[in-house]
Amino acid sequence: MAQHAAPVSRRRPRGAALAPTDPAVVLPVVAGTAYGFWAANIQRYGEAVTGGNIALGFVTGILVAALCFGIHQWSAAQAGRHFFARAGAWGVLAGASVGFLHSLADGGILWSCFLGGFVAAGVFVAVYYRYYSASEYV
Repeated sequence: MAQHAAPVSRRRPRGAALAPTDPAVVLPVVAGTAYGFWAANIQRYGEAVTGGNIALGFVTGILVAALCFGIHQWSAAQAGRHFFARAGAWGVLAGASVGFLHSLADGGILWSCFLGGFVAAGVFVAVYYRYYSASEYV
């Protein structure tokens, strides 16, 4: 009989600390930083930087980073099930983020809602497909 290696789990053991270079930490920090700079820059309208711009950048950046980290941790804990809820969470985050950035650029509220909805639907479909197709191999 042939000897085969046992499958190795890619999941982190419970209670194991996250390293600062872990992608689950780095990606939300990078996304939050980029989002915060983008929001602050849009709200400036080409004028000088103010304290309000800096505060908006920090608040939105921290909020997006925290939501990305939280959704990622929750989604990793639900691996192999709840595809609809996991994809919906990422879709809502992406749609709300894009809609908010468009509203900062003096876009109409109705068009910001439609644009956020279109982005949310697209992200939902893509993430649902990714989770559903990856579950076949778990």
